[in-house]
Amino acid sequence: MGIPRFNFQARCSKEGNIIFLKDATGAQMVRVFGSERDYRGQLHDWVKSGKSRVFVYYSGHGAPGHQGSSPALVPTDADAARIELNGYPLQQLYDNLGKLPAQSVTLVLEACFSGQSPGGSVLGKASPVFFEVKAPPVPANLTVISAGAANQVASWEQDESDGLFTKYFLTGMAGAADKPPYGNGDGKVTLDELDHYLKDTLTYFARRYYGRDQTAQIVGGGR
Repeated sequence: MGIPRFNFQARCSKEGNIIFLKDATGAQMVRVFGSERDYRGQLHDWVKSGKSRVFVYYSGHGAPGHQGSSPALVPTDADAARIELNGYPLQQLYDNLGKLPAQSVTLVLEACFSGQSPGGSVLGKASPVFFEVKAPPVPANLTVISAGAANQVASWEQDESDGLFTKYFLTGMAGAADKPPYGNGDGKVTLDELDHYLKDTLTYFARRYYGRDQTAQIVGGGR
């Protein structure tokens, strides 16, 4: 159905408007993003209705759904054997972000949900045949930019300095995706331009370095 044509322009947020979590626990994720019962977490309280532009970046492990459950983000205190109990469901994150009264909400995921990582399985000795990897639907007012398809592994740079997706996402957003042959050089980076740039860089180097498929996914709400 194509990539929605939103424009991105680099802007620095005031330091006081940034919520930063390092090695986030499950309780911290709930505090910031809300729970299944109440979506009004800290992030919701910081939003100015109709004015705020919310940008969420997550870098970490993801896990596939088990027995029909949603794929999940993996908090640092999660038990891999019971991820369906103590992971943070991706569907819950999408739903809660979709309820924010913001002007726009963008979620960037440097994660994969296959249960595998460059360092091996994040699920211990569990066999992936028992898990379902299916991306949940995206709410109408949320844009999700993720490192790869639901069943793909998110690759790292060879020197392990950055995820391949993060490296080329930031480079593209800094202006490389707006330049020919990807963009029109008008000083704005559209999602179409970013998509073309990532396919020519991230996808290529994941295949060149590791012989694996990795294609960034850009999904506008309701599609």
